[in-house]
Amino acid sequence: MRRLSLCLAILLLIAGCDRPAVPSAAADAPAPKLAAKPAPAQAMEPERKGWLGVVVARESVDVTADSPGRLQAVYVSIGDRVRKGDRIASLDTRIAAQDLEMARSSLQGDEADERRAADELAEAQARNDRRQKNPDFFSKEDLGDAALKAKTAAAALEVARSRTAEQKGKIRQLETSLGRNEIRAPFDGRVAERFADAGALVGPGTPVVRLISAGDLMVRAAVPPEEAHHLNPGNPVTATVRTLGLAVPGTIQRIAPEVDAASQMVLIEVRLELTPASESRLQTGQVVDVAPRRG
Repeated sequence: MRRLSLCLAILLLIAGCDRPAVPSAAADAPAPKLAAKPAPAQAMEPERKGWLGVVVARESVDVTADSPGRLQAVYVSIGDRVRKGDRIASLDTRIAAQDLEMARSSLQGDEADERRAADELAEAQARNDRRQKNPDFFSKEDLGDAALKAKTAAAALEVARSRTAEQKGKIRQLETSLGRNEIRAPFDGRVAERFADAGALVGPGTPVVRLISAGDLMVRAAVPPEEAHHLNPGNPVTATVRTLGLAVPGTIQRIAPEVDAASQMVLIEVRLELTPASESRLQTGQVVDVAPRRG
């Protein structure tokens, strides 16, 4: 501290020596008053834009093929609007037709085996009946052999019948598949994504397009728990699309009963009050700010 005080004193002495002399009159004159500096403006807090949300479709489904085959044509593209029942794609049924022909041929062979097994069973049962009615004329070994052959023939007939029934079920399935060679829209909507083109080989459950509900967009938003306590279903809100400056009125429809573990926020769903103009500008995936609507 003593060394620091010494350094400060030397600096003050040097500054005093370098200062030019002033006349005594000027020295005696009162120093002019300096204008008071304006107080620094307080930093404005940024205006809160609301809760972060995203535009989603109420319904979203991957439309799949019901039967195996090769896509003969896909009739829709991304962004197209479709009505419920509209044709989305059609399958080339030549593969299914070939499978059906083979299954019918196999069925004929299975039915022949079933008839043969039935004849063998009838013969074995007749032979066993003759021996059981006259046991004194046959040895114990012969009687046991006849009974065993009758049981074996009965089991063989059951197996043949099972194969015939299985093949008939396969034929019915193939016939149904041939009748479902067209893939149709399950509801009114818009095509959000197209997964396959003509020529692609698809099977049951293979997605062809993704369809989202049209004119039924909503917003999912995350609200801090301390603010969610003041919200109720039916509260009016406004959803503003950041990139478009588009404000769309809406109403809180659902509030999650618990805090999301990952985000530590309460999720809410907002039903939008769309007009033709706002609907044409909104797209799923757009980020919005949701804020309570006053008045």
